[in-house]
Amino acid sequence: MADGETRVRRYFTLYVKPNGLSQARIGIIASRRVAPRAVDRNRMKRMVREVFRAMPRRPAGVDIVVQLRRCPPRGSGVVARTELARQLEALAAPPRSN
Repeated sequence: MADGETRVRRYFTLYVKPNGLSQARIGIIASRRVAPRAVDRNRMKRMVREVFRAMPRRPAGVDIVVQLRRCPPRGSGVVARTELARQLEALAAPPRSN
């Protein structure tokens, strides 16, 4: 992860790059092409911030940009929330040694 890393999943793409700080920072990209309605873009941005804040152990020293790839249908955000939580937890987990 020296120069950066990209993680692509169904609903989100995560761009991760070291920031040299003791904490993680998060940015969110939700374009009109992916979610034409502002209410849907805002709902997804709120969900990303909520998942990040609720993490018991956050990744340290990285900038994370979360890009929305597709907007989940209304009422099925649980799948997208779980997908994002798993991606963020994988970043916070200590590296596995072989």
